Amino acid sequence: MQLLNVPTPSPGIVWAVVRFMAAEGKSTPKKTITTYLEPGELEAKNSGPVHHSLSTLKDLGLAVRSEDDNWSLSGGLEKIGVDDYAGFQRVTRAAVLGADGEVPDPPDDIRRALAWILTRDPFKESFNWATIDQLYNRSAPDGQLVLANDTRWPSLAAWGTALGMLAPAPHTASRHVPDCTRAVHQVLTDGLERGRSTDSMTVLQLLRSQLPVLAGGALAVSLGYALDAPKVAGAALSFALMRGEHEGWLLLGQDSDASVVINLHDPERSSARICSSITLLEGDDA
Repeated sequence: MQLLNVPTPSPGIVWAVVRFMAAEGKSTPKKTITTYLEPGELEAKNSGPVHHSLSTLKDLGLAVRSEDDNWSLSGGLEKIGVDDYAGFQRVTRAAVLGADGEVPDPPDDIRRALAWILTRDPFKESFNWATIDQLYNRSAPDGQLVLANDTRWPSLAAWGTALGMLAPAPHTASRHVPDCTRAVHQVLTDGLERGRSTDSMTVLQLLRSQLPVLAGGALAVSLGYALDAPKVAGAALSFALMRGEHEGWLLLGQDSDASVVINLHDPERSSARICSSITLLEGDDA
């Protein structure tokens, strides 16, 4: 599937469909979903937002369709609450990135786009279509220009933000930053014990397994975005970890006697910042 192509709906529309199906709590006819969420002439409902949202969920393995056109949530969304947007983020991100196994129709376009943009430096870079057009066309090593025109950038900005892999730039309107802090916080909440120190390489491996488009992750490496050494965190992940420290939900330890460390990119230092352990102090409970 191509998640960034028109007419794939925005993540907000897909979430509205998921919420309705969650509220129903059972297999629901497509006609019922459409009647409530997209009232109007039913003749056009095989090309509207509900239709395309259901198709997107099905391609991602998150919904199933019966022979009589009844639809049910699946793939981890079966018991999601109507207000559990964080749960929707987690499940959808895992499906989009293939973190828990491949989906029926992998969204190759957004994977390639995220792998590229997450090699950039959120400490100093933000993006709109003009900057993407200039930089991406010169630096995509796989030679497959996912963002070949301006119609795909708004979809990447919306989906990347919904998955917790990008964030709106706080200082410049209509720009986005390769800030994966939201996704990192959720992965660490699910994978670490609060208050317990874990060696930094173990945490780095956890993050790369769950967010394989990060520099050094399996998807990123397969697309040509390798790092100099496994212990190098990369700029985007360094930003997320250091933001977590700044916000008080992470503790980054530095033990000079540690046998295993990772290198964080810190623009305020002339050399890499060494991190030997990571402690989750507060989970992402939103």
